[in-house]
Amino acid sequence: MTIDKFQHPININLPQSTESVPNKNSLNSYLPIRTKGNDFDWNAVIGLVLRGLMRKKIEKYTYEQFTNDCKLAFEAKLGEEEFWDVLQEMYFDNKDIFSVSPELLLFRAQKGEFSAGDARVASMFTSLLQSSPPKKFDAKLNFIEKEMLDTLRNKMSDDSSLKTTEKPYLPFLSDAFREDLKFLSNRPKYLLNEIQSFLSFYGFTYTAQLSLALPDWRTGKAPSEKPLYFIMDHERASNERIHVKNHGYRLFSESTARLFPMMTMLELLQPEHGIKEAKKVPLWEIAKNIEESNREDLSQRLENFARAFRSQRQLNTSFDEANSALDWLNNIVKLAIAQFSVGERFNINKRYMLEVEKTLASHFIQSRGRSGRVLVLNQDYIILLTNLVVGENEKLRFHELVSGFRQRGIFVDKQTEQELIKFYERIGNVERMSDSGDAVYVRKTI
Repeated sequence: MTIDKFQHPININLPQSTESVPNKNSLNSYLPIRTKGNDFDWNAVIGLVLRGLMRKKIEKYTYEQFTNDCKLAFEAKLGEEEFWDVLQEMYFDNKDIFSVSPELLLFRAQKGEFSAGDARVASMFTSLLQSSPPKKFDAKLNFIEKEMLDTLRNKMSDDSSLKTTEKPYLPFLSDAFREDLKFLSNRPKYLLNEIQSFLSFYGFTYTAQLSLALPDWRTGKAPSEKPLYFIMDHERASNERIHVKNHGYRLFSESTARLFPMMTMLELLQPEHGIKEAKKVPLWEIAKNIEESNREDLSQRLENFARAFRSQRQLNTSFDEANSALDWLNNIVKLAIAQFSVGERFNINKRYMLEVEKTLASHFIQSRGRSGRVLVLNQDYIILLTNLVVGENEKLRFHELVSGFRQRGIFVDKQTEQELIKFYERIGNVERMSDSGDAVYVRKTI
């Protein structure tokens, strides 16, 4: 067995002394949220995501220059200055041209148009996208809009700067994200209408599913979707609905407590700096590679790190019995959680949890009086998800649709299933062959 085959576990960063263990917890991958400074602009995030999707950019070319170039092009072809005045009012004065094609949104991804926070949030989506082929948009445009878009395309250049620096932690969700974005990309106008809701949904479901998947690292297997229950936003949430009560908001909130502790520890276990093109890897992949490696010193190195970390953080946490490298990795994870259970670090983690909820989850949480908080989907999100799951199919059986929801991290109980069918009947995109779910078909709304 060669060293190269198991480069990641062999090259994980394991300081050998207390002095070399960092005394601060940093988070630079897999999640864009920090303990503060999480404000971001959706317009900039969308522009950056589309830039990564298209692998195109427009730099050193301002919106004003573009407007003037369009003016010159139309004056040369039409020869009527008054006609340009009409076009300028229709498309340019209020930037309504941004609704013509996703390519126009590259103006929002220019240097100086986005902040570090915008870039962090966009990186979460480019990481989900991974290395998908560049996408071209084929919008159905009139002659005038085609001329404007051709003017812009002449100023575009190839861009490979927005590369993903990490392997997907949730491959199942990354696959769904790419498939859904492909569906939207084939319908540019629909994409422009729904891109913010689409990214908002995936930002939340990715964070929720990541928090649920973290404890399963020891399996060494890529996570699958974990149950997390939602209701429609008009439904009642009684305490008798056990899944909604115990496996909805409460489960999400409890799970987010492990995000910052475990993800900051994961930063310390990443491949050593200087390894060419090394991508950051999930904890479950580190465990897999350690299990498959024949390096005899891994257990000792992990033990040394665990003891150095415990000493540096001044923790009195006892170690579980350890007979293998994975046992010592388990002790390291235990320390990661323990350091945030007391003192100021406990407050830091609380602030992080609040930032996650405020920044990525607020559209999916409602307070329901005595029933407490619940996870909800409003009708707009339900229609969007329905269209994405049905995809290129003409229609799907209802139980297949529910299965597609689960693949995207959305679980519903039987009561909500009946409410969904009623909702689809109201908007007219359902065919009911009988009262059973197997005989109910759901169509797209577009």
